[in-house]
Amino acid sequence: MSGSFKEPQEGVEHHHGVARYLLQAAKAFALAGGALFVAMVCLSVVSIVGRKLWSTPVNGDIELLQMGTGIAAAAFFPYCTMMGEHLRVEFFTTWMSSRGREILDGIASLLLCLAMALLAWRSSMQASEIYEAGEVTIMRNIPVWIPVLCLVPSLALTALCALNRAIHHFMARGATQGAAA
Repeated sequence: MSGSFKEPQEGVEHHHGVARYLLQAAKAFALAGGALFVAMVCLSVVSIVGRKLWSTPVNGDIELLQMGTGIAAAAFFPYCTMMGEHLRVEFFTTWMSSRGREILDGIASLLLCLAMALLAWRSSMQASEIYEAGEVTIMRNIPVWIPVLCLVPSLALTALCALNRAIHHFMARGATQGAAA
Protein backbone atom coordinates (compact mmCIF):
# COMPACT_ATOMS: atom_id res chain seq x y z
CA MET A 1 0.00 0.00 0.00
CA SER A 2 1.30 3.43 -0.87
CA GLY A 3 -0.24 5.16 2.11
CA SER A 4 -2.02 7.74 -0.01
CA PHE A 5 -5.59 7.92 -1.14
CA LYS A 6 -6.17 7.42 -4.83
CA GLU A 7 -8.81 9.08 -6.89
CA PRO A 8 -11.75 6.92 -7.93
CA GLN A 9 -11.14 4.72 -10.96
CA GLU A 10 -9.51 6.77 -13.67
CA GLY A 11 -11.73 7.78 -16.56
CA VAL A 12 -14.94 7.67 -14.53
CA GLU A 13 -15.59 11.37 -15.03
CA HIS A 14 -15.25 10.91 -18.79
CA HIS A 15 -17.96 8.28 -19.25
CA HIS A 16 -19.79 8.46 -22.55
CA GLY A 17 -22.98 6.88 -23.82
CA VAL A 18 -24.29 3.92 -21.89
CA ALA A 19 -21.63 4.25 -19.20
CA ARG A 20 -22.81 7.75 -18.38
CA TYR A 21 -26.38 6.48 -17.86
CA LEU A 22 -25.15 3.56 -15.80
CA LEU A 23 -23.21 5.94 -13.58
CA GLN A 24 -26.26 8.20 -13.15
CA ALA A 25 -28.43 5.20 -12.27
CA ALA A 26 -25.78 3.90 -9.88
CA LYS A 27 -25.61 7.27 -8.14
CA ALA A 28 -29.41 7.36 -7.83
CA PHE A 29 -29.42 3.85 -6.32
CA ALA A 30 -26.66 4.84 -3.87
CA LEU A 31 -28.57 7.95 -2.79
CA ALA A 32 -31.73 5.88 -2.31
CA GLY A 33 -29.73 3.33 -0.33
CA GLY A 34 -28.30 6.10 1.85
CA ALA A 35 -31.77 7.53 2.47
CA LEU A 36 -33.01 4.06 3.41
CA PHE A 37 -30.10 3.63 5.84
CA VAL A 38 -30.97 6.98 7.45
CA ALA A 39 -34.58 5.84 7.76
CA MET A 40 -33.40 2.59 9.39
CA VAL A 41 -31.31 4.56 11.89
CA CYS A 42 -34.33 6.73 12.72
CA LEU A 43 -36.50 3.63 13.13
CA SER A 44 -33.90 2.10 15.43
CA VAL A 45 -33.64 5.27 17.54
CA VAL A 46 -37.42 5.57 17.86
CA SER A 47 -37.68 1.91 18.85
CA ILE A 48 -34.86 2.10 21.41
CA VAL A 49 -36.12 5.34 22.95
CA GLY A 50 -39.67 3.97 23.01
CA ARG A 51 -38.48 0.78 24.65
CA LYS A 52 -36.40 2.56 27.31
CA LEU A 53 -38.74 5.46 28.15
CA TRP A 54 -42.23 4.08 27.66
CA SER A 55 -41.75 0.33 27.31
CA THR A 56 -43.26 0.55 23.80
CA PRO A 57 -40.76 -0.36 21.11
CA VAL A 58 -41.69 -0.36 17.44
CA ASN A 59 -43.38 -3.70 16.84
CA GLY A 60 -41.29 -5.76 14.41
CA ASP A 61 -38.41 -3.30 14.37
CA ILE A 62 -35.81 -6.05 13.88
CA GLU A 63 -37.72 -7.42 10.87
CA LEU A 64 -37.93 -3.97 9.33
CA LEU A 65 -34.24 -3.28 10.02
CA GLN A 66 -33.16 -6.59 8.49
CA MET A 67 -35.18 -6.02 5.33
CA GLY A 68 -34.29 -2.34 5.00
CA THR A 69 -30.57 -2.68 5.57
CA GLY A 70 -30.32 -5.57 3.11
CA ILE A 71 -32.04 -3.55 0.40
CA ALA A 72 -30.00 -0.43 1.24
CA ALA A 73 -26.68 -2.28 1.21
CA ALA A 74 -27.45 -3.83 -2.18
CA ALA A 75 -28.24 -0.36 -3.54
CA PHE A 76 -24.57 0.62 -3.08
CA PHE A 77 -23.19 -2.24 -5.21
CA PRO A 78 -23.71 -0.57 -8.60
CA TYR A 79 -21.94 2.64 -7.58
CA CYS A 80 -19.00 0.76 -6.03
CA THR A 81 -18.73 -1.22 -9.24
CA MET A 82 -18.84 1.82 -11.53
CA MET A 83 -16.18 3.55 -9.46
CA GLY A 84 -13.99 0.43 -9.43
CA GLU A 85 -13.86 0.53 -5.65
CA HIS A 86 -14.53 -3.06 -4.64
CA LEU A 87 -12.07 -4.58 -2.23
CA ARG A 88 -9.10 -6.16 -3.95
CA VAL A 89 -5.69 -7.31 -2.88
CA GLU A 90 -3.16 -5.56 -5.09
CA PHE A 91 -0.23 -7.00 -3.16
CA PHE A 92 -0.17 -10.03 -5.47
CA THR A 93 -0.27 -8.01 -8.71
CA THR A 94 2.24 -5.22 -8.05
CA TRP A 95 4.87 -7.08 -10.05
CA MET A 96 2.61 -7.28 -13.12
CA SER A 97 2.56 -4.87 -16.02
CA SER A 98 -0.35 -2.44 -16.29
CA ARG A 99 -1.66 -4.50 -19.22
CA GLY A 100 -1.62 -7.65 -17.07
CA ARG A 101 -3.51 -5.88 -14.30
CA GLU A 102 -6.07 -4.58 -16.81
CA ILE A 103 -6.64 -8.13 -18.03
CA LEU A 104 -7.09 -9.41 -14.47
CA ASP A 105 -9.42 -6.52 -13.63
CA GLY A 106 -11.41 -7.26 -16.77
CA ILE A 107 -11.72 -10.93 -15.85
CA ALA A 108 -12.72 -9.99 -12.29
CA SER A 109 -15.37 -7.60 -13.64
CA LEU A 110 -16.72 -10.32 -15.93
CA LEU A 111 -16.90 -12.74 -13.01
CA LEU A 112 -18.69 -10.10 -10.93
CA CYS A 113 -21.10 -9.53 -13.82
CA LEU A 114 -21.88 -13.24 -13.99
CA ALA A 115 -22.26 -13.57 -10.21
CA MET A 116 -24.58 -10.57 -9.94
CA ALA A 117 -26.66 -11.68 -12.93
CA LEU A 118 -27.00 -15.11 -11.33
CA LEU A 119 -27.98 -13.54 -7.99
CA ALA A 120 -30.52 -11.27 -9.69
CA TRP A 121 -32.06 -14.20 -11.53
CA ARG A 122 -32.14 -16.48 -8.47
CA SER A 123 -33.51 -13.68 -6.25
CA SER A 124 -36.33 -13.05 -8.71
CA MET A 125 -37.07 -16.78 -8.81
CA GLN A 126 -37.00 -16.96 -5.02
CA ALA A 127 -39.33 -13.96 -4.73
CA SER A 128 -41.76 -15.75 -7.03
CA GLU A 129 -41.58 -18.95 -4.97
CA ILE A 130 -42.01 -17.04 -1.70
CA TYR A 131 -44.98 -15.18 -3.19
CA GLU A 132 -46.63 -18.47 -4.18
CA ALA A 133 -45.97 -19.89 -0.70
CA GLY A 134 -47.48 -16.80 0.92
CA GLU A 135 -44.66 -16.45 3.43
CA VAL A 136 -44.90 -13.40 5.73
CA THR A 137 -42.84 -12.02 8.59
CA ILE A 138 -43.85 -13.06 12.09
CA MET A 139 -44.32 -9.69 13.78
CA ARG A 140 -45.56 -7.41 11.00
CA ASN A 141 -47.04 -9.90 8.50
CA ILE A 142 -45.06 -8.30 5.69
CA PRO A 143 -44.90 -10.54 2.62
CA VAL A 144 -41.29 -11.74 2.46
CA TRP A 145 -41.23 -11.71 -1.34
CA ILE A 146 -41.32 -7.90 -1.39
CA PRO A 147 -37.87 -7.21 0.12
CA VAL A 148 -36.37 -10.11 -1.84
CA LEU A 149 -37.75 -8.66 -5.06
CA CYS A 150 -36.41 -5.22 -4.07
CA LEU A 151 -32.88 -6.66 -4.26
CA VAL A 152 -33.23 -7.60 -7.93
CA PRO A 153 -32.86 -4.13 -9.52
CA SER A 154 -29.66 -3.42 -7.56
CA LEU A 155 -28.20 -6.80 -8.44
CA ALA A 156 -29.14 -6.44 -12.12
CA LEU A 157 -27.71 -2.92 -12.31
CA THR A 158 -24.52 -4.13 -10.65
CA ALA A 159 -24.23 -6.83 -13.32
CA LEU A 160 -24.57 -4.20 -16.06
CA CYS A 161 -22.05 -1.93 -14.35
CA ALA A 162 -19.60 -4.82 -14.00
CA LEU A 163 -20.02 -5.64 -17.69
CA ASN A 164 -19.29 -1.99 -18.47
CA ARG A 165 -16.16 -2.14 -16.30
CA ALA A 166 -15.02 -5.33 -18.04
CA ILE A 167 -15.41 -3.70 -21.44
CA HIS A 168 -13.52 -0.66 -20.13
CA HIS A 169 -10.65 -2.85 -18.90
CA PHE A 170 -10.43 -4.91 -22.07
CA MET A 171 -10.57 -1.79 -24.26
CA ALA A 172 -7.81 -0.22 -22.16
CA ARG A 173 -5.85 -3.40 -22.77
CA GLY A 174 -6.39 -3.01 -26.51
CA ALA A 175 -5.33 0.64 -26.36
CA THR A 176 -2.20 -0.33 -24.46
CA GLN A 177 -1.35 -2.98 -27.05
CA GLY A 178 -2.01 -0.54 -29.89
CA ALA A 179 0.28 2.06 -28.33
CA ALA A 180 3.04 -0.51 -27.79
CA ALA A 181 2.94 -1.73 -31.41
